[in-house]
Amino acid sequence: MNFSQPGFRTLILLLAIVISYVTFGYFNFYRDPLSIFFSEEHGFDRFYSATRQAEADAFLDLLEANPDAVRSRLAKAGPTPEICAVFLTIGREMEGRQYVETAVGSFLANMSRAEREAIHLKLFFADVPTPETQHKSYARLATADIADEIVTYRGSLPDSDQEKQMALLQSWFKDRHHKSMIERKTLYDYAYSLRRCIQTTEAPYIALFEDDILLADGWAAWTLKNLHTLGQMMKDPRRHDPTPGRVEPGGPNSWLYLRMFNQERSSGWGGGYGFRSNNAHIISLAVSIPLLGIILFARRFLLPRYLVRHIDGWVILITCGVAVPLFVWLFFASGKASLVPSPPGVYEEWFGCCSQALVFNRRYAQELSDFFMAATTKPGRAGRGDMLPKDFAWEHGLARVSAYPMLAQHLGRISATGTTSVEANRIWSMAFENLKAHKLASDHIRHVEELFGEEAVREMIRHSQPGLVYE
Repeated sequence: MNFSQPGFRTLILLLAIVISYVTFGYFNFYRDPLSIFFSEEHGFDRFYSATRQAEADAFLDLLEANPDAVRSRLAKAGPTPEICAVFLTIGREMEGRQYVETAVGSFLANMSRAEREAIHLKLFFADVPTPETQHKSYARLATADIADEIVTYRGSLPDSDQEKQMALLQSWFKDRHHKSMIERKTLYDYAYSLRRCIQTTEAPYIALFEDDILLADGWAAWTLKNLHTLGQMMKDPRRHDPTPGRVEPGGPNSWLYLRMFNQERSSGWGGGYGFRSNNAHIISLAVSIPLLGIILFARRFLLPRYLVRHIDGWVILITCGVAVPLFVWLFFASGKASLVPSPPGVYEEWFGCCSQALVFNRRYAQELSDFFMAATTKPGRAGRGDMLPKDFAWEHGLARVSAYPMLAQHLGRISATGTTSVEANRIWSMAFENLKAHKLASDHIRHVEELFGEEAVREMIRHSQPGLVYE
């Protein structure tokens, strides 16, 4: 076969396209964990999270230097908050600021007073028996007085049941090297957080945040808008009554949680990289056979003779037998997050990972809390805190909803529950790192104005955090 032959030229063209695509993928898809181009070395490089952590640290530095000024600017939750937000935290063996301090800093950094009034903040120190001495951040955060409530088991369990529950919690806490004990204690913490919000606030939404996260600039206003959007989605007259065991929810208010964090590993194509994964072989046949028919028909009846001589058997074989299967496989192997990222918006999604940042519907919070509590007494494994809400939603016919862009990132590398540092490192949102600080700041202003009015924006800009410029 020489260069003048159509088949050889087609093969050269195919190789050029593949080489160009692979080069592009190498430089652009290396952060997608489900891509063949994923890089272990650079896949977890920090971009926006580094900027946001700097903002959180700047807020914490200002809080330490002038706590009265910060408290005066932000104040605390109003009498009718929309969200009861709880940070669940356990002390970790790490130097410097604990994760929870950075997380709370990102929660409050650049927040407007109007947003703060709409959100009741609880810091739940779940160490037992004495978080005051077990958790390095307890004294600093309690003294800072920026939360609406500091929660501990010793300080909030009913006196009549306190000793019994504390003994049980301590037994689980001391035996954390057993997976089942970790799960029981974690589920109890989640259940107790939901109950505490129900008992002390009337907020229609309850957000549970793990302590090793970062929240993006403007997360509060954006989440409130997403929740309002979700409420309208549930009122769609085309929805039907919920049925247990069905993904489709129905009727007003029939959702369980809104997801603020997800990892791309849990939202990609299924099946891995093999050619038969994602039915690539079937899709290839489904594309190649009709394409072959079209080409043969065009050669015989439509194309002029001078073009037909350039479409010989080799061209057809390379196009339908090599190029199509190769492109189909490359499509899936490149990764869903790289090729088909989720557009901004609120969507029902049955998939998703992790419990780093979930906002629950208060209507079902008590039932979910009871569901968690019941799981803590089961023999064997109690179940994971991110999987049991999915089971509950499935059994009750409730929607599981995700909001994009993802507004939370997981930073934890030092686990409080026995997760290896390698696995903890992989709980990561590539999409969060793609966020742009200037765009978030602009969106933040717009969302605050839409939710609270122009005066809230003027107050927000007047008292903006030093070093931050709103456009």
